[in-house]
Amino acid sequence: MANLKKREIVILIIAVLFVLYAAYEYLIAGRTPGAPKMKPAGEPVKIETSIGGIAAELSKSKLSDVETYIIEKANENWGKNPFLPANVYRAWLAKDGGKGVAAIKIMYSGFVDTGRKRMAILNDIEYRIGEELKEEGYVLKSITPFKVVIFDKRVGNTFEVPLQE
Repeated sequence: MANLKKREIVILIIAVLFVLYAAYEYLIAGRTPGAPKMKPAGEPVKIETSIGGIAAELSKSKLSDVETYIIEKANENWGKNPFLPANVYRAWLAKDGGKGVAAIKIMYSGFVDTGRKRMAILNDIEYRIGEELKEEGYVLKSITPFKVVIFDKRVGNTFEVPLQE
């Protein structure tokens, strides 16, 4: 014990106290006469008592009016599909005259021509012809030094974006 540091001695004392307390709880306190006895492992539990207890617990909790209404509406036949058909959605997107993008901002800031490949820099990302843009639903159709043509798959039309310097 002379080679142990003060911190190590304190940790050992705490560990010994825990072991002594566990032994007391397991050997002495667990054998008190008023303690409830556990059922032997071989004794079966009756299903009727388990189901009766569960049914009693469920009957205690009542559904609110809102929860009852939600459950009733969820089970009814709705009749109509709550989602827009594709043609109505396209018409809604193109309601600005079909000119192009209402919710997306695309900036054409650079043009690269290596002889074999043409690349356009759109929103600081390089794209080749036919690649889908990072913005979902758009495909780069053509590249010129002064403009790019982008196809909007959602609406089904094309629009041009001029080079911005």
